[in-house]
Parts: sequence; C-alpha cells; structure tokens
Amino acid sequence: MSGTAPRWGWTGWAAAVAAVAGTYLTPLPDAVRSAVFGLVGLGVVALATVTVARRRPRPPLSWSLIPVSLGLFLLGAALRPWADGRPGVQAFAPDPFSICGYVLLAVALARLASSAGGLRREVVYDVLIASLAAAAAAVQFLVLPVLELPGRTVAGSVLAGVYPLLDVVVVVLGLDLLLIAPGVLAHRWLGAALAFLLVGDLGYAVLGRWGWFVAPTAFDAPFVVACCLLGVAVLHLPPRGRTAPPSRTFDAWSPARLVVLCVSLTGAAYLASTRGGQDRAGQVAAFAVLCTTIGLVVARAVSAVNGQASAKAVLEHRATHDGLTDLLDRDEFERRVEVAAPGVRRFLLFVDLDGFKRVNDTHGHVVGDALLREVADRLRRLAPDGAVIGRLAGDEFVVVVEGGQDTATDLAQELLGGLRAPLRLRVGEVVVSASIGVAEVARSVATALREADVAMYRAKSHGRNQFVVWDDSLRREIGDEVEFELDLRSAVAEQTLQVHYQAIVSLATGEPRGVEALLRWTHPLHGPVPPTRFVPVLEETGLVVDVGRWVLGTALDDLARWRREGVVGTDFLVSVNVSPRQLLDPFFARTVAERLAASGVEGGALLLEITESSMLEKDDQTLHLLAGLRALGVGLAVDDFGTGYSALGYLRSFPVTRVKIDRSFVAGLDQHAADLAVVRAVVAVGEALDLAVTAEGVETEEQRAALRELGVAHGQGWLWHRAQSATDVARYLAAGTAGRQTRLKS
Repeated sequence: MSGTAPRWGWTGWAAAVAAVAGTYLTPLPDAVRSAVFGLVGLGVVALATVTVARRRPRPPLSWSLIPVSLGLFLLGAALRPWADGRPGVQAFAPDPFSICGYVLLAVALARLASSAGGLRREVVYDVLIASLAAAAAAVQFLVLPVLELPGRTVAGSVLAGVYPLLDVVVVVLGLDLLLIAPGVLAHRWLGAALAFLLVGDLGYAVLGRWGWFVAPTAFDAPFVVACCLLGVAVLHLPPRGRTAPPSRTFDAWSPARLVVLCVSLTGAAYLASTRGGQDRAGQVAAFAVLCTTIGLVVARAVSAVNGQASAKAVLEHRATHDGLTDLLDRDEFERRVEVAAPGVRRFLLFVDLDGFKRVNDTHGHVVGDALLREVADRLRRLAPDGAVIGRLAGDEFVVVVEGGQDTATDLAQELLGGLRAPLRLRVGEVVVSASIGVAEVARSVATALREADVAMYRAKSHGRNQFVVWDDSLRREIGDEVEFELDLRSAVAEQTLQVHYQAIVSLATGEPRGVEALLRWTHPLHGPVPPTRFVPVLEETGLVVDVGRWVLGTALDDLARWRREGVVGTDFLVSVNVSPRQLLDPFFARTVAERLAASGVEGGALLLEITESSMLEKDDQTLHLLAGLRALGVGLAVDDFGTGYSALGYLRSFPVTRVKIDRSFVAGLDQHAADLAVVRAVVAVGEALDLAVTAEGVETEEQRAALRELGVAHGQGWLWHRAQSATDVARYLAAGTAGRQTRLKS
C-alpha cells in the first residue's frame, strides 16, 4: 500500500464495503460464509497492522490497539461455531476474546479522544450515564426475558446484555471523537464501524430474546461490514509528518451530547415507571438507576460549569499576561498600576538586561527565551509581596513597589545582585547583568515609564550593572534634547502629528498639478515646531520609518478622497518624502504596493522624493528597491537637488523621473548670476535625461517669471500658499483659477 489511501471518495469506499456485504449475504452455505468472514477479517487485520507500522500515527499506541482488538474479535468469531451447543464453560469460550476486544477498542478510542483534546470529565460522565441507562435497558429487555426461557443459563442471559452495553460505551467514545475532531476522515470511518458493531450485537441480543440459541450466519453481516470499515479507517490515517486537521473547541453542551443525555434520562425514567407493578426488588433497582442517572447528570452539569469558568479564567490570564514569562503584559501592567489605591507613594523600576543580545546571537533564541523565563522567576522571588511585575518587550521588565525612594533603591540594589548571579541553562552557565532606572509614579504610569526609561539608559551610559534614579538634577542634566525627544515619541505614539500639503503648480498655466505631503507638529506647550527641528530626531531614533509609513498611507487616502469628491482628476499627483532609513528596508516596495492597493490609487499618481545623500550608497539593494518602485508605476524625484552630491552619474544610475531645485537657488535668481547659471544647468540636465524639473521655494511673481523663462515646468512655494491641512488644501483646489489668485498664505 502506498503512503496514502486510494482516492476513491467516500462513495467508492462505501460501494466496496457494500459489495463485500452483498457477497456475504448471497445464498451460500454457512461454511462458505464463515470462510468469507474469516478471510476478510484476516486481510483487514494484516492490512491494518502494516499500515499502522508504516505511518506511525499519533498517538502511536491507540491505532496499534485497533488491529489487535479486531484480531480478538475474529478469534472469538472463529470459536463461536465450535462453542455453540457445548456443555458448561466451553459454550462461553469465545466471549473472553470478544470482550477483551471491546475493552482494547474502548481504550484506543479514549486515548484518541484524549490526544485530540476531547476526553474531558464531562465525557466520562456521558459514558457513565449512557452505560447505566444501557445496562438498565439490557437487563429489562434482554437479560430478564431470556432468563425466563427454558434451557437458558444465567451467564448466557447476562452476556446477551453485556455486548450491547459495551457497544454503547465505544459508540459514546467514538461520538466524542467525531465531535472534537470531525475533519479526520479516519475518525468518520471508525464511527461508522462502531455503529455496525452495535447493530450486530443488538441483532444477536434480539434473537436470544426470541429463544434462538444459535443465530444464522447471515446475522454476522454487520460484523463483516464493521470489520471492513475498520480497515478503511486505518487506510485513511494521515501519512507520517502530515499535520492532522485542527480539533474543535470542546463543547460540553453540543446537540449530540444533549441527545445522549436526554435519551439516557428518558430511558431511566421509563424503566422506573414500568417497574411499578413488579417485584419490590425490581422497583428499588429501577428507582436507584433513575436517581443515579439524575445524580450523574447534575454532577456533569456542575463539572461543565466549572470547566467553562476555568477556561474563561485561562483565556483572561492569557489575554493579560506575557506568553513567554507569564508576567503581566504592558496593558495589564499599566491598568493595575493606574487603579492602585490613591495617596500611596509608589516607584517604578525599569529593568533592562545587559548583554542579552549577545546571548541571543551566540546561543540562539531558544536559549534566549529560557534566559528571559529565568529572569522573570528571579524578579518574582526578589520583589516584595504586593509588587506589580510586568514585561514590556524583549528584555525589558518593570516592577512597581509601594513605599519611599529608599525602598525602591534598596530593591534596585537587590535586583542588580540577584540578576548578576550566573544562570544555569542547557548550554551551561550564562552571566548577564541589568541596568535599572527608577522613577516615582507621581503623575501617570506613562510618565513614570518614560522617566524610568531615560534613567535606565543613563545607567547604561555610566557603565551598566547599576541603577539611576530620575530626579530634577537628571532632568536638568539631560536637558531639553531628551525632553524634546520624549515629547516627540509621545506625539508619534498618540498620533498627534499632522500631514499638511503644498500645491505643485504649473508655471505656465497656474493650475495645480499635484501636492507635496509635508509633516507638521504642534507642541502642546511650545506651539508649532519647525520640521528642521524634529525631522532629524525622527531620523536618529528610527521613528521616521513608522512615521513615513503613516504619512504615505494618509497622503494616498486623502488623494483618493479628493478624487471621490471631484476636487481633482486622475492626473493629479501626490508627492511624499522618503527617509534614507526607509530605503534600507528591503520590503519598502511591498509596503508602497500595499498602501496603493488599500487606497485604490494607481502607482502613477504617487511621486516619492529621495535626498541626494540616499543616492551615495549605490548598492544593489537600493537599486533593486528603486526598480521595484518604478515597476509599480511610482515616480522618483531627487529632492533639494544641487545642495548635496549632485552628479550626472547618480542621475544616470538611478531610475529617477524628476529633480527638484532647492529653494536656496530660487531665492537668489535676481541677485546672483551663479544661482541663475545653476538653475539653467539643471534644466539642461533634465532635458538631456528626460527628467521633469520642479522649483521649490517660489515666493514672488518675479521668481515665477524667471523660472518659466528658464524652462522650469513646475513650482511650489508661498507664492501660491503655505502648507495647509487636507481640508484647507481641498478648498483651495476646488476654488478654481480665479479663487486661487487670492494666494492663501495662512
């Protein structure tokens, strides 16, 4: 057999099994039928054994037990003709093998359900409830009537009810397996086999109730079908290494489970009511069965409710705790600190490991994760009772303790010593230290985190493995630059930066041909901050990458909205500045493509502006990235051309489509002949290389006229308007030529 079962589909397999059963039911001598049963059974056992050995399914023992149980069934069936009519114990020789087969099958099903996450306490209750009801029904309808027949022994009568009872147990277990993992084909065929086992045993039990001590061989047909279906189930085991379909979430009150409970309760109640006119012992037994069944149902309900409460608690814990260290995550940490009792002094300790990156790079992330878990355990042991401990990200931990500054500094000193001790990991002893920043939680958790973060970095700059307390002297020492950076970080996190726009105008017609997106920031205390002040800080801190992605998406969304409102046409461009750091991202072109797709704007409507300094690193990665952007239809412009490292070689090597003349050359057009010559040269280069030319910083009508005479196609500047919000620019664009002559300069 190959690694996978033949792809016949369920109809093909059902037809094959039906053909075997049909052959068995044709008018044949009993000896031939028995031979067919034996050959089919032996073939299925051999096939199942080989398949399980080759595929090694998980859990391994469970599927291995199925051919063993099937072999025991066959052995019992083979002994049945010999035992029929034998005196004494010999008449029951097949039953130990058959019963052992059922027990092994039940064990296999239980292990399969457990591995799939389905063998819960509620399932055990279901099995007990169904088994109790089935046992009572078997006694009432099968055992007791058979005992009244002449020549029937007590043992034979009891066995007549045992087999259907065992079938109920395995069917309930199989039902649980189907409910928790319905996507596994092997489970479906296994469930069908169990159903036919139940049908076959019920058939024998009914014959026994009618007084037939020896059943016709045709009544073995359900067992032949069950045998074949067990073989089909094994053939549908997933090959070794293939992941089984995901299991469903356990539902203690699924419709199928409710049916089992309702049928069991109804059966117990019916049996209790029908014993009213019979002997006293029977009445007591029936009432006991009913009470026990009700008790089991109540116990199951309590178990299910407790299980749901436990599952909810687990989910809530996972939602508020770090998955690696089991410490509070950032959101839950801040929430718990915020809701603490007022009037109590608290200090926050910001703990950052020294040398963690070295451990990660040397030993890998598995060892790094083990180190973080060990550090978290040490923090729990060292922190006092009532402390709030969390993990922010990476190797950053936070602890909040109640008390004065002395309490916080004593704990910081203790943490330094405790974390410095060697860590015993699987690669041996690993040594790391920590730098700790301490700040009082006076105003808000966010402020304390920011101050403790700064203090921690100051501790690192002093040589690491020490702590620094945030105070007024540290604030003065750090100065306005750090405060400025912290405020800027807050502005980025709180999304209080704004995107404004300045029109790019045709110098010939005065019509806007596009807009440039410009980043603006209004400080809550100091008012508008010049871009020359905050953009370099964004570059230094790396925040410019996320901010640039946000500006790109905002600009494209605004352009799409203006199009929908009829303010601009499809030939209108939006220009966005790109940081050199963004060009280092190999996935930047994919980011641009995603933003274009999200906004519904085509690539030809986007112009990305890069600086001359970005062109210095003429490596293959940058060239490949720019080529990818051009493949999207995106235009590329060299910003502030003429102020940096301008060279024809750069313009020829990079797939740029436009150059923008720096405002410094435009301002001196009517004063310096050199500036005039530079602009004339740039225009000539643009014509030679088929590049569009735009002039920045156009402020007077004289400058516009001079630029137009020199052959510059487009300009932007205060002559038309200052950078405006998206709403104001939309109003400007919609005003028409006459309205735009007002030259908004607000």
